[in-house]
Amino acid sequence: MFIILPLISLITIFLIINKNSPEWRESLILATTYWGILLTIITEFLSFFKLITFGWILGAWGLIWIILIYAYLRLNPHKIQISEQNNYSQLHNIKIKLLLCGLGFVVATVGLIAIVAPPNNWDSMDYHMSRVAYWIQNHSVAHYPTSYTPQLYQNPWSEFVILHFQILSGGDYFANLVQWLSMIGCIIAVSLIAKRLGANLQGQVFSAVVTATIPMGILQTSSTQNDYVIAFWVVCLAYYLLSTIQGEKSKIWTNSFKIGSSIGLAILSKGTAYFYIFPFLIWFGLSQIKRLRWQAWKPALIVGSISLLLNISHYLRNYNLFASPLGEPSDYRNEAHGINILVSNILRNIALHIGTPIGLWNGIANKLIQIIHIFIGVDINDPRITFSKTFFVPGGWSTIGITGNENGAGNLVHLALIIICMIIFISRKYIRQQSYIFAYLITTISTFLIFCYLVKWQAWNSRLHLPFFILMSPFVGVVLSKLKKQKIAIFIVTFLLVSSLPWVFFNRYRPIIDSNNIFQVSRIEQYFNNRPYLNTTYTGAVEFLNSKNCSNIGLSMGKDPWEYPLRVLLQQNNQKIVKIQHINVTNISAILEKEDSYKDFEPCGIISMETKKSKQKKNQEINFQGKTYIRSWDSPEMGVLIE
Repeated sequence: MFIILPLISLITIFLIINKNSPEWRESLILATTYWGILLTIITEFLSFFKLITFGWILGAWGLIWIILIYAYLRLNPHKIQISEQNNYSQLHNIKIKLLLCGLGFVVATVGLIAIVAPPNNWDSMDYHMSRVAYWIQNHSVAHYPTSYTPQLYQNPWSEFVILHFQILSGGDYFANLVQWLSMIGCIIAVSLIAKRLGANLQGQVFSAVVTATIPMGILQTSSTQNDYVIAFWVVCLAYYLLSTIQGEKSKIWTNSFKIGSSIGLAILSKGTAYFYIFPFLIWFGLSQIKRLRWQAWKPALIVGSISLLLNISHYLRNYNLFASPLGEPSDYRNEAHGINILVSNILRNIALHIGTPIGLWNGIANKLIQIIHIFIGVDINDPRITFSKTFFVPGGWSTIGITGNENGAGNLVHLALIIICMIIFISRKYIRQQSYIFAYLITTISTFLIFCYLVKWQAWNSRLHLPFFILMSPFVGVVLSKLKKQKIAIFIVTFLLVSSLPWVFFNRYRPIIDSNNIFQVSRIEQYFNNRPYLNTTYTGAVEFLNSKNCSNIGLSMGKDPWEYPLRVLLQQNNQKIVKIQHINVTNISAILEKEDSYKDFEPCGIISMETKKSKQKKNQEINFQGKTYIRSWDSPEMGVLIE
């Protein structure tokens, strides 16, 4: 399997760094940062020349690995004095061993799900996986005509990794591993942050377990969502920042490079990164002004330059098409601001994590939040600050992991634990005296406040909160490790592991304990777990096109861009190279249809999406490129038109 080349390159980078490092965890996250930069450079460079093909991707990683092996063999490790106040002797503690075993079980089980189950998240079908398929088809990550513009302007780093995995493996079997590997990275990084904040080894293990058991994180880990990816780069930023503040002045330049790299990769992964990195940038700026005075602009320049360089190509693609480096204006931005608006969004976002199967509890919580809104003078369903039509407190069995899904799961136990730890922190002076923990707490809370101030409430905001919960994990680990009664701390962390199991086993779309579990249901059927009623429709349309030996296919998707399963079915058992292109596009990307790569496209068949979401009427005929296509295959949700 050629997919191993990028992975062994990562391992080799780790081995090179670890030769001169006393801390293997730090070496690993630094190696991943360099690997992320390398992958970005390879992708953008090959894309510029339209060389994103199996041969060029394989050659690039092969050459890099050869260079890395040579560097590893030539490098002479320096002898480093390792003085660990927090040594690994505590690993002999049976309780710590059991916690690590539990953590390993959760991670391994979710990893198995990620490999066995195909990508079937709704957003994956809309754009995460669809854009990867277009990049492979076009041999470039350049923008293309599409009815769904988020395929173009959304930040692409997660899909860059999927692109490499998919080209080198010949399929999407490893697409979900990007999130899973990010989960492992977060677990390692938060343990390092906890160490920087004064936790002993037990506290670092506590932090790791808190991270691994976040319900939303468990559900997302086996999907191609990207909130775990951005969370990883943000926790890397937090760790590099703490290392800079606590480290030697002479290392400020290398640390600035690391900070700039993690910021750049976070932004390149997801737009919500801006909310999460801004408070840490403020902290970094203030610390450098205090340390360097008037020379503080130098590290700031390094950080800004590296961040910009990593994103410049994507910014330019967006600017050239949308006249903005960020793409289309977002419908998710708050249109009203103020203290009362902030209070409203804080309450409503917290409410996404307090739902239970107990209807009475949910009703009381809902009513209480409504009363508070009357008191602060804010309409709880104000469309200026609400994307979903109506506010509600989530309920049902999904709130405790039974058929939970990665679009709206809450983190009730973790939220309660965070609040309890904050109360303990405020009331215990000996904990507050831990180095930098108060500044870290304020900075992390600020990320949530900024999110609430700028983003409209919506029912699936809880998945966007994942980086916040992960950033809070080191704080929780430190507080628990400082409790005088460690039996209580051990009980809490053990409870987290046990309570996480329903989320592991009963994922709504990728269950492993269910009559329709991932081991019994065919891979093709699992693509349709979000919309099972489309399985027969899509299969019928593809069989009809195959019967006509049609391999150039136009898509008329309307407002329903659920196209990736179509690609999977079309490629299956098809000897011809299938080319797919959106036609008669009506949005801003329509101007791209005039480019040489797209203007001569002549489909032999057109698929017309006609679900309620598509907002398209049944087309009896479609005109394209001076030709008329007549409806030749019909279903309630879709039609196929042939010339």
